[in-house]
Amino acid sequence: MLRTISSIANAIGALNYKGTWNASTNTPTLASGIGIKGDYYQVSVAGTTAIDSISNWGIGDVISFNGTTWQRIEGGADLNGVNLSVSGTSTLSGLTASTALALDASKNAVSVANTGTGNNVLQTSPTLIGDVALSTGNVVLGTAGKGIDFSAASHAAGMTSELLNDYEEGTWTPEFISTGAVFAYAEQYGSYVKVGNLATLQMRLRASSVTGTTTNSTNITGIPFASANLNANNASAGSVGLCDVTGGLAMSIGNNTASEISLWNFGIVAQPTAASISGIYLIATISYRTA
Repeated sequence: MLRTISSIANAIGALNYKGTWNASTNTPTLASGIGIKGDYYQVSVAGTTAIDSISNWGIGDVISFNGTTWQRIEGGADLNGVNLSVSGTSTLSGLTASTALALDASKNAVSVANTGTGNNVLQTSPTLIGDVALSTGNVVLGTAGKGIDFSAASHAAGMTSELLNDYEEGTWTPEFISTGAVFAYAEQYGSYVKVGNLATLQMRLRASSVTGTTTNSTNITGIPFASANLNANNASAGSVGLCDVTGGLAMSIGNNTASEISLWNFGIVAQPTAASISGIYLIATISYRTA
């Protein structure tokens, strides 16, 4: 309970002002349990001198003797307490809609720039020391292109970025594409995972029939992300794990914002025709750099 001069006077009778007291050096010297009832001092220098189990003395506080122990009366402009319990509403006039309450390095409550909304906000570019654990919820990035910066770690000489700024997973619908051909499907499924600018696609595709022109080369379309526009050495090749095309198939994605997967007859530089694709099944995986 916060004591006042009037409450102390009512409890112990007449008060006798003795002057100021330095709580840092204990000057004049005071001792626990020793004093004259009604004597009191005003703290002129804050300190942590322990008197009758009290050690949080602030400038302007009053120390008074009740006949048995010394007591502390809160004083001055700054609240200097150990525990604060508020049952109603506490209004801090120094805060605005653009500021928030935080603790500084000395554990003082300070007003800082409000950088968000919700129950807890941080000042601009805060530095956190130690591990950060979330008991519930997610880390939500509010600005596209921002993420986790790994620049503190060592890197290879050819490093161009150490920022992980994207993650996504989902499904896509692969389709055979061949000029003049129309495909019907028995199986048609695709999934993907994208980490940063690296996408990995998986697919299971089976054409039950093909009509129209069947002599032209065949590729796969419908990929969820176009490829990056890189130099000629950055094309990506994929693995066809299972198919029933004679000789097998290989696949690749070009390096020039391609939107299709190119199919190749395994072992030769030639693409399969729509006729050779009809009725076959294909299970494959490919990873590539996205635009």
